[in-house]
Amino acid sequence: MLEIHNLSQLNLITDTDILALLRLRFEQLGSDMTVFIVEPDDAVDTVEELSDCPILSDVFGDCRYPDPDFSPACEVLEDHGAFYVMLYVFDDDGVEIIIPKRGVDPLLLSMCSQFAATLDVV
Repeated sequence: MLEIHNLSQLNLITDTDILALLRLRFEQLGSDMTVFIVEPDDAVDTVEELSDCPILSDVFGDCRYPDPDFSPACEVLEDHGAFYVMLYVFDDDGVEIIIPKRGVDPLLLSMCSQFAATLDVV
């Protein structure tokens, strides 16, 4: 998993679509955000632990996806075509988790597919 905190770390990103989005985000939001980019073979539990964000579990830990009572804890879950973006806001800081649609845990992709808002990506 890649962890990005500032513009100088964008050179670690090889996907041009993700890179363009993050350049825009850092221009819009400045440095008050952290971005995690999920990579193949990243366990969801590890992503949750490192990001401190409940991804497949609810905020109170009462249920976990695919439980029918599950609801994502993120403020936004967007479909950007080749990847999903989850946004969590804590106080004044934001955490974005970018989830490519290839090579990632199928359960995570299923949850994203079920709950994501689809964007008109140009």
